[in-house]
Amino acid sequence: MNEDSLYIKQFLAGENEGFEMLVRKYQNRVLNIVYSLISLDRESEDIMQEVFFKVYRSLKFFRQQSHFATWLYRIAVNTTYDFLRKRKSFVSNDGGILEMSAFTGCGPRDTLLAKEKETIIQKALLTVPFKFRSALVLKDIEGLSYAQISKVLCCRIGTVESKIYRARRFLKNELLRSGGDMA
Repeated sequence: MNEDSLYIKQFLAGENEGFEMLVRKYQNRVLNIVYSLISLDRESEDIMQEVFFKVYRSLKFFRQQSHFATWLYRIAVNTTYDFLRKRKSFVSNDGGILEMSAFTGCGPRDTLLAKEKETIIQKALLTVPFKFRSALVLKDIEGLSYAQISKVLCCRIGTVESKIYRARRFLKNELLRSGGDMA
């Protein structure tokens, strides 16, 4: 039995500490996924809280046929998608948390360039349709395997590969269109 299963068992036995341990273990990853999808600070935190509220209410129905993280990420992606559907006119703020875009330099110029590059990539990422963006975020930012992503998004591995390919193509085209030289 893995650590997550123990926490779930503990929670189902009436000990809230098990759920608290799950939240501590996964809250940063869920927040990173949500923020990478919408790039809105406060809303990302609200969505993360809603995700864990849904998990709290639904954990008794989790059959443990897949990994807990896969189930959790699916809830995170679906909850974020619901948020976007409800909020048709969403506008991104500046900034982002794309680790893949960070420079390794350590001077003030390098820090400024890294922040500028991060902002450009985050804005371009937001132009990628959600159904493709979610697969790209799970792969390139969260580092999930194609098999894990197929479970989170409820589609075949070939479909995941296609979505990631198309997302990267959208991203590259947007970067080229906006004059960015990072494509």
